[in-house]
Amino acid sequence: MAKKAHAAPGRPGHAAVKTGRRARVIMAASTAAVALTVVTATANGAVAQTGTPGSDAPKRIGTAPRVPAGATVTGATASGTTLHLSVNLAPRDPQSLADFVTAVSTPGNAQYHHYLAKGQFASVFGPTRATIAGVSRALKAVGLAPGKVSPDGLSIPVTATAAQASHAFATGFRNVRLKDGTTDYLNTSAPSLPADVAASVTGVVGLSSVNTVAGHHTAARRASRTGSATVSGRGSRTVTANAYSPALCADFTGSGLADGTDYYSPGKLAGTYGMTSSATVGAGQTVAVFELENVDAGSIAAYQSCVGTSTSVSTVYVDTTSGAGAPATDGSVGVESALDIDDLIGLVPGASIIDYQGPDAASATDQNVLDVYQRMVTDDQAQVISTSWGECEAVESSATANAENNVFAEAAAQGQSVVAASGDDGSSDCYRATGSTAKAVDDPASQPYVTGVGGTTMTGSGSSATQTTWNNDIGGTGGGVSSRWAPVVYQGGVATTAKRAVPDVSALADPYTGYPIYLQDNSQSSSPLPAIIGGTSGAAPTWAAAIVQANAGTACQANGRVGFLNNALYKAARSSYPTNFWDVTSGNNSTYATGFTSAAGYDEVTGLGSPKEAGLTTALCAAKGTAATGASTFHPLSSPKRLLDTRNGTGWGLSSIPTTKPLVAGGTAPVKVEGVGGIPSSGVTGVVLNLTVTGTTGAGSVTAWADGTTKPSTSSLNWTGASQTIAASATVKVAGDGVVDLSTNSTTHLIADVQGYYTSTTTGSKYTALAPARLLDTRSKVGISTTTKISNAVVSLKVRGHGGVPTGATSVVLNLTATQTVGGGYLEAYPEGATRPTASNVNWSATGTTIPNLVVVPIASDGNVSIYVHGTSHVIADVSGYFSTSGSTFDTVTPLRLLDTRTSTPLGSGKTLALQISGADGIPAGVKAVVLTVTVTGTTGSGYLTAFADGGSRPTASNLNWVQGKTISNQVIAPVGSDGKVDFYTNSTTNVIADVAGYIG
Repeated sequence: MAKKAHAAPGRPGHAAVKTGRRARVIMAASTAAVALTVVTATANGAVAQTGTPGSDAPKRIGTAPRVPAGATVTGATASGTTLHLSVNLAPRDPQSLADFVTAVSTPGNAQYHHYLAKGQFASVFGPTRATIAGVSRALKAVGLAPGKVSPDGLSIPVTATAAQASHAFATGFRNVRLKDGTTDYLNTSAPSLPADVAASVTGVVGLSSVNTVAGHHTAARRASRTGSATVSGRGSRTVTANAYSPALCADFTGSGLADGTDYYSPGKLAGTYGMTSSATVGAGQTVAVFELENVDAGSIAAYQSCVGTSTSVSTVYVDTTSGAGAPATDGSVGVESALDIDDLIGLVPGASIIDYQGPDAASATDQNVLDVYQRMVTDDQAQVISTSWGECEAVESSATANAENNVFAEAAAQGQSVVAASGDDGSSDCYRATGSTAKAVDDPASQPYVTGVGGTTMTGSGSSATQTTWNNDIGGTGGGVSSRWAPVVYQGGVATTAKRAVPDVSALADPYTGYPIYLQDNSQSSSPLPAIIGGTSGAAPTWAAAIVQANAGTACQANGRVGFLNNALYKAARSSYPTNFWDVTSGNNSTYATGFTSAAGYDEVTGLGSPKEAGLTTALCAAKGTAATGASTFHPLSSPKRLLDTRNGTGWGLSSIPTTKPLVAGGTAPVKVEGVGGIPSSGVTGVVLNLTVTGTTGAGSVTAWADGTTKPSTSSLNWTGASQTIAASATVKVAGDGVVDLSTNSTTHLIADVQGYYTSTTTGSKYTALAPARLLDTRSKVGISTTTKISNAVVSLKVRGHGGVPTGATSVVLNLTATQTVGGGYLEAYPEGATRPTASNVNWSATGTTIPNLVVVPIASDGNVSIYVHGTSHVIADVSGYFSTSGSTFDTVTPLRLLDTRTSTPLGSGKTLALQISGADGIPAGVKAVVLTVTVTGTTGSGYLTAFADGGSRPTASNLNWVQGKTISNQVIAPVGSDGKVDFYTNSTTNVIADVAGYIG
């Protein structure tokens, strides 16, 4: 966080060094240099470390800060040193908070755009009163005097001496002399608290005052190419008030610099990005800016006079007062705030702007920075928050990062959009803090609930404009991969990185083609001077203005404001990328070392690109929609349709720019179902998918669920090692946005083929469960006249009239098993006489494999289905039910784990286990069948499992088959007994897991 300004190494080989702050200034009318200072703000996750046993045994929270590179320890911190701290608390249910943010950000979800009201967060998601009271008591017990908890309940302020804090948190303090000669203090150990309250504390902010902010300025550039438009000098000057114009006054138009080449006026910038220009655009909206410095009111007034606006600009002081701090009159202090505010005035003059001002960057602490963000959110006055301050992830404490993360999640729950500059040091964001040229990203731009904004260089306007990556002698756009935050769902299939990628979007940042502002520099003039400025500091408020314009538009007024931006941004990119974004495909951010290169589609340089406001507004302000629910009928596809294949980019990546990277561990693949592959564009309640993993890198599993809903603790497909190819079918509930999500905990390629879908209409077919019966077994001449393995051939299987399948059946549910395989291969099932599909149903990759999969196959007019064997294998086919015009409807449920014997006792060989279905997960009494994913793991030998109705006879057919040591999953549509139970029988001791997806009846 920002405190004192320290010197930082200059950029090798460049004439001008950059500031650590996101602003880059070129004076529009002077040869003098304009000095800038810098501040940064970051967020990290805290981890409680286990202490000795006992409910109140101490636990350390987070980690101790490291001594900065080049610093020297000078001794112990004076015991009387005053520390301003906050003990930060976790939300009462962090997962529920995350789920709520997803729900209010997902069209079709019942909670879409139903944000929390002002002041509601504490009672809904904040820590309970008991938790707050318990932590306060624990602090008092160690000699501290906790203050009043924050309005959102997330932090308890504490003022203490170093001696008191040392005793309370079991840590020492030491002073360090930094490279610039400044002396700061830091704690020597992570803070410790009793275990019974430590689990509720995410960190203690303020135990260290070490600051790594660097401040430098760029060379100034005259406004007049001929020298005739000079405005420098010691005399007083005023800017004549003009009527509103998206262009500018003579200070710029008469400077000899060209609008659209040397700088961008508000009108030129708005027009290039498809935004609206008028004196009232943004009316009714409020946008807040985060600042750690005074702003010169005269400079803001001069800009308003120049552009002809009367935008309301007010200030809220946090941990400071009006008149405190360094005056914004030296061409350094006030530059950042002038850029943020002037940019917003020019693009959304009808909006109200609130400047949330903390203490000066030179003296601000981590606690001050957190206080400002928290005030911006708990006030809940602004629909959009813009910050141009940040610092590299690696130098921020975990306590501060985690506290910020909770505050930004609170903002998302309230429907506040937060945008942050991604930094100006290219891929080496820590360079100014530590001198390291290693890849690093900036916080808070890397925060999961923040939209990171990178920078571009732009020339021309309108249809003739060109845009490239900003990276020159002054600076370069920040971007890369977070070292802290896990992959985020919204980037699935777009940023295929092992952790959160930055930035999300980008906009103009190059000071050579930058933003016109006014600033005060008493060394040059007693009045504000016009200047040209750049940096991702300009890009962030430009995106803030784009959101304000969207919120003020007709669509958002009808459907609700944008709120948390990232979910909607990436959905817009997947659905219609060229319509919604201006892709930046040229350049790199190798500012100090080799970084990342721009490419078609998303990249860690300029993100998704810049806004195309008209199309983007439509996507961001999407109609609420409604998820289809209720009793459903089935519609089989005549041939499986491939919705996703990460190997070749099918359904993977942006709408026009696929990617062929695998799904990374922890990553999510959003799969569009409605409107794809012959599936209707609405009314779909569920989908039957055949999921296949291939090129696995280790053991893992796939989880499938409705987009925008809580990720379940279930699995649809499991595997045990690397280099495997394995498939399993899954019935998945479809969200109101027509999307299902697929997530894996191990990097792999993933394929999803749709076999059919359910709708809430009565036009489809209904299901009838059968006692499982074996229709085919090539090992023993069942359904075939040979006992020879099938090699690269088709087996014709009679279905109608066999195993209880009537002549009126339209589709059949078969459990296919390949066993005694030779080499790799696969099975494909399809209606006899139809063209063989390109999608497989059962896959294997090694000799000696036994593997099943459930398939739903349309029945040909001759009553048969065909099974193609690619490779060599014995084949088994067991029927468990069929679809026809009669029968029962299907209802989806939220996926839920009903059984896991790993928590009790494995199912023994020759034993039967009865599982209660009715009454679980909202399943009513009297259902006829249940749709389960059944998994065996910890297998002790080769074996099989059969699922059947409790109270009925155990059939000779099987649902799962395995060899020793394997973990195998398969979908099962099992008949339910009259007592509401399903039985599982196995002939070999194994653990059994059962996850429910829906029910029949």
